[in-house]
Amino acid sequence: MVRVAIGLILILAIVGYSAFSVITTGQVLGIDARLFLVVAPILAAVSWAAFNIGRAAVGQLQLMLKRSRA
Repeated sequence: MVRVAIGLILILAIVGYSAFSVITTGQVLGIDARLFLVVAPILAAVSWAAFNIGRAAVGQLQLMLKRSRA
């Protein structure tokens, strides 16, 4: 639960900084805002997929280790 809260705070901080950056400079984290709008959702989807795949892989590994001990 704490990890989720820390993750949400980090995401909100990045989004807040990005919004401020776009308003003041027209750029997000040093890149053009239009490019960021295309790349950000792709990176979010890839990271979410990697998280889910990693979680499933850890579950499978734990199950395999549990069965090998029995």
